[in-house]
Amino acid sequence: MLDSKDEPSSAAERKFHRLLRDAGITAWKANQLVVLGGSLFFLDVVFRGVRLAAELDGRLYHSGSEVFETDRWRQNLLVLDGWCVLRFTSAMIDERPVEVMAMVREALEMLGAA
Repeated sequence: MLDSKDEPSSAAERKFHRLLRDAGITAWKANQLVVLGGSLFFLDVVFRGVRLAAELDGRLYHSGSEVFETDRWRQNLLVLDGWCVLRFTSAMIDERPVEVMAMVREALEMLGAA
């Protein structure tokens, strides 16, 4: 139940949310709507206070050319709007969870959240 409370749309998101909770990392929201360049986008995990986004990329979902292109536009618009964006794959989350959480902590520290 706890793994589903933030309404993850993929197994990778569910695992990432669990990693954040287990690591004691707080102040994040899942599946957040942002407006960039007049377009609406949902971000997988957001730390709004410091403008940090974590995007979880599944190979199957992101293999289509339209999704691939949209992700690049969104990434560029986020960066131009002052966001720091971390991207993680399912394999990274499964195989190197400690390093993934270390990157999140490092980004939060860099952005002044910790």
